[in-house]
Amino acid sequence: MQGRKGRSMIVGLVAFWGLFGGTVWSQDIVKPGAPAETEALKARVESLEKQIAELKDMVKALRPAAGAEESVVEEGAPADRRIPGPLPERAEKFEQEKSAPGFGGIYTKPFLTKLGRDTYLGGYYDFEFREQGGKNKTFDQHRLIPFIYGDVAENVKFATEIEIEHGGPQNNQDDGELKVEFAQVDLLLHEAVNVRAGVLLTPLGKLNAVHDSPIQDLTDRPLVDRTIIPTTLSEAGAGLFGSLYPGETGKLDYEAYLVNGFKGLDAKGKAFISKTDGLRGAKGSEKSDINNSPALVSRLGYSPFLALEVGGSVHTGLYDEKGDNRLTIWALDAKWQTGPFELEGEYAFADISRNSFAKASGIPGDFWGFYVQANYHFMPEGLKTWGPKVFGDEDATFTAVVRYDQTDLDGGRLRRITPGFNFRPNGKTVIKFDYQFNDEGGDFSEKDDNAFLISIATYF
Repeated sequence: MQGRKGRSMIVGLVAFWGLFGGTVWSQDIVKPGAPAETEALKARVESLEKQIAELKDMVKALRPAAGAEESVVEEGAPADRRIPGPLPERAEKFEQEKSAPGFGGIYTKPFLTKLGRDTYLGGYYDFEFREQGGKNKTFDQHRLIPFIYGDVAENVKFATEIEIEHGGPQNNQDDGELKVEFAQVDLLLHEAVNVRAGVLLTPLGKLNAVHDSPIQDLTDRPLVDRTIIPTTLSEAGAGLFGSLYPGETGKLDYEAYLVNGFKGLDAKGKAFISKTDGLRGAKGSEKSDINNSPALVSRLGYSPFLALEVGGSVHTGLYDEKGDNRLTIWALDAKWQTGPFELEGEYAFADISRNSFAKASGIPGDFWGFYVQANYHFMPEGLKTWGPKVFGDEDATFTAVVRYDQTDLDGGRLRRITPGFNFRPNGKTVIKFDYQFNDEGGDFSEKDDNAFLISIATYF
């Protein structure tokens, strides 16, 4: 703090001299004419240049040494993003990292508005039209998600998102939903070790943590992230998170928490894990643990350079009320970018142990699934000239996308191919057009359920 005040004082003196010293000096000396007067003027200039050089050296000495820790954060966002290295290099690296595949998470929301000194607001919204099987035609106000963030202190932060789905509960109908998506307190100790507690976004796979509709290139989430990693998956718990920086360009992120875990089977034999919905109906309570035995969830993500990130995660714990059976989910994820082209994917495998009681209650066996998605971003220069109001924003872009999904829920197979096309008029908003080719096999009967979707999503 004292060093910062010293730097400010010296910079102020330099500025004061530049504004007023030269004026006073010019009034005090006579206009150059005689040789003696010219020599005096040169000597005075040399003396002043020497003094300025000395002041610059003093300012430089008071700056943090190269490699000293300092925060560089996205404008308008809570300041918890620390990047090591000299300050100018960190700023440049941060600007590059914002658009990198590995960048994302709860503190990197791009549109947070600061209210007062310590509070930030924002959110996102999506709306869609779906025609499925050539007959079901439906509008759906799918999600309205307000963000509320707070800087409680320099090293204590609070963050929450409130999820309102399908307009919220209405007229005693059960199709709408209102819940806390996450609400947590972070105690920031060091880049490498920090403490987090509350209702957490489970770090199982990458998409569950970075799932906002405006950053997705297709309307529906992948099948594996609906049935095996039931996104959005939130769990009450506590643990540690942090980042390390191996090598010149490497970045290693980790999260590890104890959580309440899944609720898959109660003592009366009611099963919440099924072959039709996978683990979606087995999300645990944020109030209590079904078997008083916390589950463990963790993810390790490594980015050797800005264009690539790979991650591995695991969630393991007892899922039944009697505490006899274990559910373990393994997940791998990756994203690579080169120029306008992106390739991403995720794989998950759920190992469900079953005793005789679990089998008699209808608990299915193993689940697995994956998706692979390719994106290509482009913007014809002629469109910017022809329609600058629509296409002229620096972040405006079109994206051609195709995704292949497959899941196997204990013998029930689902496959989906989704070609899509979207337009982003700016960095906040996206309009998507998708067509789904759906195929059922194995234990699932084939259906006429191909779908056409149009959606719009925006941050606010």
